[in-house]
Amino acid sequence: MLKIGQISDIHIGEDESLVQGIDVRENFLRALRSDSMEKLDLLVLSGDLANENAEPGAYSYIAEQIKKLDYPVCIIPGNHDRIEVMSKYFDLPVKNGKCYYRFDLMGKSMFFLDSACGEVSRDQLDWLEAEVPKVDGEVLLFMHHPPCFCGHRFMDLHYHLRNMVEVQEVLLKFDNLKHVFCGHYHCEFEVMFKDITVHAAPATQMQIAPDKPYFNLKSSSPGWQVIYWGKDFVETKVLY
Repeated sequence: MLKIGQISDIHIGEDESLVQGIDVRENFLRALRSDSMEKLDLLVLSGDLANENAEPGAYSYIAEQIKKLDYPVCIIPGNHDRIEVMSKYFDLPVKNGKCYYRFDLMGKSMFFLDSACGEVSRDQLDWLEAEVPKVDGEVLLFMHHPPCFCGHRFMDLHYHLRNMVEVQEVLLKFDNLKHVFCGHYHCEFEVMFKDITVHAAPATQMQIAPDKPYFNLKSSSPGWQVIYWGKDFVETKVLY
């Protein structure tokens, strides 16, 4: 069984200053150092590591923290990140200006897509169509934006994945893809489109109330997700 920790939407600034009155560095460390994250096989940072505009200080700080870990870390950018800045601090695979890749661990395969610009590029979708069928057995997919609407009135209205239908058409071609993990919405969700379960992790920065069509802070407490992936099951646990 694989135990995967997922931390999303960290939104760390250039320095130790509070972000919107929140100690985002401390929130990140609370998640990273939680008892629930002990004995991980993999950590995934699923986008928006930086607060607003790819602050180098954010990447430098996060790189310093994760270099202490004794397990691998997979990273993808979010809409507040820029891959050309991130690449100075993390060893990331970049093709045509996008960060997307396959990662194999303990006989299992995971795929990572780059939706930082608000879309998943056609190059990535073509690559995914070619690569996923090569895998015998179930695969997991990680991306920053959810590939479907989640019922979050504010985020669905203003910040949804722009080419959602195109992405869904590709994902539904794979019989061995049943779980997609994302962030971006600053709220935990588990929703279905067709036979695929989309798991949206909460943010370590803050949680945004899903029941209003405008920004409304629900909580400044950090949240994160732990994924258990066994032979015939995928289970998740969301923690705060």
